[in-house]
Amino acid sequence: MEFDASFWRKVVDKSLAGIYITDENGKVLYVNDVVERATKYSKEEIYAMESIFELAHPEDRRYLKREFEELGEEGRFYESRYITKDGRVRHVWGFTAKFTFLGKSYIIGNWIDVTKSKELEQALRESEEFYRTLVEDSLTPVYLLQDGIMVYVNKAFEEATGYKREEIVGRNPFFLIHPEDRGLVYKRYIEREKGLRDTMETYSWRIIRKDGEVRWVTARPGRVTYRGRPAVAATVVDTTEIHKLNIELKKKGEYLAFVNKVMRHDIANAITAIRAVLEIVRDSPEEAEKLIPLAIRRSDYVFRLINDARELEKALEELKPVNVAEMVREVAEQFRNVEVSVEAENVVVSANEGLRAVLNNILQNAMVHGGGKARVEVLANERNGIVRVIDYGKGVPDEIKEKIFEEGFTTGEGMGLGLYITKRILEIFGGEIKVRDNEPSGAIFEIKIPKIKEEG
Repeated sequence: MEFDASFWRKVVDKSLAGIYITDENGKVLYVNDVVERATKYSKEEIYAMESIFELAHPEDRRYLKREFEELGEEGRFYESRYITKDGRVRHVWGFTAKFTFLGKSYIIGNWIDVTKSKELEQALRESEEFYRTLVEDSLTPVYLLQDGIMVYVNKAFEEATGYKREEIVGRNPFFLIHPEDRGLVYKRYIEREKGLRDTMETYSWRIIRKDGEVRWVTARPGRVTYRGRPAVAATVVDTTEIHKLNIELKKKGEYLAFVNKVMRHDIANAITAIRAVLEIVRDSPEEAEKLIPLAIRRSDYVFRLINDARELEKALEELKPVNVAEMVREVAEQFRNVEVSVEAENVVVSANEGLRAVLNNILQNAMVHGGGKARVEVLANERNGIVRVIDYGKGVPDEIKEKIFEEGFTTGEGMGLGLYITKRILEIFGGEIKVRDNEPSGAIFEIKIPKIKEEG
């Protein structure tokens, strides 16, 4: 079956694409109804134009003319803009080719309007740029992990880890995780990427910065789709200081619990002894002269415990810079026969009034067990402020050198607040205490506390 020209004209006019025919110079010879409706120009107005390029956006005309000049029968795809009669800019994708008919050269082309797609594409690009800028400039570290490989980190992540993104992106990032935490973090990552963990969870682990510093981080990883495949993204918060505070609070809680236990135990024992004395005196008044001094000593012991507890509460105060030599001199002034030697005059440590209770306790111990004479030395090394309390008594037997700092150990009455509490206070300061023999006799108690600076 053959169709005449009028049939094909109707087919072309009903097409969804804009169709045009020009001579080889671009003069429009025909456009279909789609071109007329899309441009808002009548066919007569279009035919009256010098060339089809008058419809094109001014910025695209040179490009389109070059495309037309280089056209062959194989044709070319192009993308350009045109301006409607009412001034709106529209985007098209087109195909145009040269053909010969009855010895003359013509150009035929068609295009489809892709303005809506371009607008969506631009909106998406702007949205992506907005969120990329938001994430990139965020002060919170952000990462994106896929198939065990880091695919994105922001600037804050670089700062948090000390690594440049080119040192992290494109490689397995689990080298950043502390070895003790690495296995669990990797397991959770795999489970989340595979969809086995579908709920948002917050958990913490340690990282090792490029400079070797260990930091605690807390993250809330979530499963996302990246380039059509599952991945895991998260924001990360440095929680090192919170973890330090938690450890400190735990130490202080344990410390308070022990002080409370000691107080209840020793005060109860002392009151029981006093009551027993009173009952004996009530029933046997003749025993009063012998037993009343015992009750008084027990009462004095209770008062000492209460006063000691007040001092020990000071160990829970906020830490502050303390000049070790100054505090040693102040404490030593309260005792007779205490020689003070200061080699490190300006060493400052992070402590509080609890250090005064520690020094007082050790000096009292030295005076009681060291023949009423002691020497205190203040020194320092690269990391610590050091205090040595030296006495000249019988010393501490080897078999109890480690035990004297244990909870509940005592060689006198009751459990005592002594050396165990001294040790616990120093632990709050990040310090330690040890004992060794003095020559020719006596003991040396050595305190070490990390220094924060050296004044002067």
